[in-house]
Amino acid sequence: MLNRIIKTLIVLVLYIACQIFIFNKISVWGYFSPMIYLLFILSLPFQTPQWLIILSGFFVGLLIDLFSARLGLHAFSTLVMAFLRPYIIRLISQKDNFEEHLNPLLKDMRFKWYFLYTFLLVFIHQLVYYFTEAFSLQNVWHLLFLIAINTMVTVACIFVIQILFYPSSKRY
Repeated sequence: MLNRIIKTLIVLVLYIACQIFIFNKISVWGYFSPMIYLLFILSLPFQTPQWLIILSGFFVGLLIDLFSARLGLHAFSTLVMAFLRPYIIRLISQKDNFEEHLNPLLKDMRFKWYFLYTFLLVFIHQLVYYFTEAFSLQNVWHLLFLIAINTMVTVACIFVIQILFYPSSKRY
């Protein structure tokens, strides 16, 4: 149990450090910047209590905000994503019970399920993030373009990280 907590905290620190020092510096033509720190919330085990997921989402977002001068945008967006996570899991799953040792990772889940799960939650995060940042519907098409492109880039980065750093399972 203690090893699992320490491992989770190390992974959290790595995601936040990579986001702050690498991915926040990536901005191609001012349109997209991958938000890989979302992988921390996405990869929390299925049996994690809802209150802990929400609290983790808020504090992870707040840490990113502190280092990127965004004043609560990441905290709010990640909080909403964390709140909706169990509902999205129930929406896309045929069964409600998952094996307790599994995490919602590409190595443990089927590709189609994991893609849909990741895409929906990242899309929700991006939607909340960009509409909160703009706080207007004046340039709605531009906002939808930003949301779409950032969702695709973030999901692609998450999949690359999953493939490179998480060993594949013999499960599927």
